[in-house]
Amino acid sequence: MRSHGMSRRTARKHQRTPPGQHEGPTASSTAFQPWDGHLRDGHPVHIRPACESDVALEKAFVARLTPEAFAQCSLGVIQPNDERLIDELADDAMTEVRLLALVDVDGRTTAVGLARYRVDEQRANCDCAVAVDPAWRKLGIGSILMHHLIGMARIQGLRHMYAIDAARDGGAHALAGRLGFRSCPDPADPASVTFELELPA
Repeated sequence: MRSHGMSRRTARKHQRTPPGQHEGPTASSTAFQPWDGHLRDGHPVHIRPACESDVALEKAFVARLTPEAFAQCSLGVIQPNDERLIDELADDAMTEVRLLALVDVDGRTTAVGLARYRVDEQRANCDCAVAVDPAWRKLGIGSILMHHLIGMARIQGLRHMYAIDAARDGGAHALAGRLGFRSCPDPADPASVTFELELPA
């Protein structure tokens, strides 16, 4: 059963326009064309870069990342109810690229997935993260977001992506494997693992 009033049965099955289209593109949007598709259950989804006006959408999304469901729904450093993350969401200088997965629920645009990466000082590597609303798991949102995020990293000429996460058995870790990331346990910290993906030129 979906929580937070997000039952797909009550959601609109047809969209006249993609949800959540905003003006005022950020640096994230310069290399990405918004994408429209469908989830595994047929629900329409709109993928686009986050805009400066999306802070409220992103705050609502982060608030739904409950600790109980978080372990199965995220990869990398996006923590539930993390005030520091919420502050960073409004600062495009800190988050180089940020993508949202948006759906229409009862006429309201709702963020159900977030993926981002940050480029290092050498402009060759980036750390990445993805999270999915617990109520919208197993519909392909994480995979869709990460495929687009990897594509953007390639366009930017990045050579290496990585995500540092807790050493746990979660669905997001399986997703990382399907995307081609290799896991590298940290001998100095058994509680964490790094996922790495090489991006050939």
